[in-house]
Amino acid sequence: MAVLKTVPIERPALWGGTLLREYFRYPWFGDGAGQSWSFSGQEGQSNVVENGPYRGKTLRELWREAPQLFQSRCSDFPVIISLVAPMDDLSIQIHPNAQVARAEGYSTGKNEAWYFLEQPEAGNIVYGQRAKDEPALRAMVAADRWDALVEQLPVAKGDFVYLPAGILHALGKGGIVYEIQQATDVTYRFYDYHRKDAQGNERPLHLEQAIACVDYALSASDAHPPVVTQALDAAEMTTFIRDESFCVSRFVVWGAQPLRFSGYQL
Repeated sequence: MAVLKTVPIERPALWGGTLLREYFRYPWFGDGAGQSWSFSGQEGQSNVVENGPYRGKTLRELWREAPQLFQSRCSDFPVIISLVAPMDDLSIQIHPNAQVARAEGYSTGKNEAWYFLEQPEAGNIVYGQRAKDEPALRAMVAADRWDALVEQLPVAKGDFVYLPAGILHALGKGGIVYEIQQATDVTYRFYDYHRKDAQGNERPLHLEQAIACVDYALSASDAHPPVVTQALDAAEMTTFIRDESFCVSRFVVWGAQPLRFSGYQL
């Protein structure tokens, strides 16, 4: 099977800019691009295949018309793969787990993961919080003790970080990541550093929804699942995670290395 290439979908953002366009050489992206959806089957936001026998088809169409290409156990398109390159810190946010998401009418929760192509300028990301339970968290929020509340996780180029639903997190300025997420595209904004727009207004938060999602059992130890490395003849395959949400592997190739799969790999 030939490799299928898809047309990236530009996703403007307040924290976007020119970094994404310059780093990935997407000259058609605008000055406010923060994210590129590179593999999506979302309704109205599905990538178009640009080569091969399926040229002109969207991934959403292929999912319905040629499911044998994907060989997936999922009934709905399961993931969104994107490239993210902020020129400002993202707001601190959180995603719902399956139980919370289903109560809101979604079929799955939203686990996601980042592979760092470049580390943020600060050398860390927001990952988790220090409150032991909801009353303690609400007390710190009421006292505006955000810096004392959130945890920081050091990251570097080449790191893989798992972001399970229920963990507070935020990518910092200058970080560039390959992101994979479950296709439930729901994000709740927990804190935005009291930033104001040109009219002096702060962006609205989703504080109650965000607090309802917090999993107090999660910690920095959840950021790095056990890694499995497999040596091939002229390559090395590192699997960072393999679970019911997605599998993320990295291939380092230094020579001719046949790779065979029974279906398309995302």
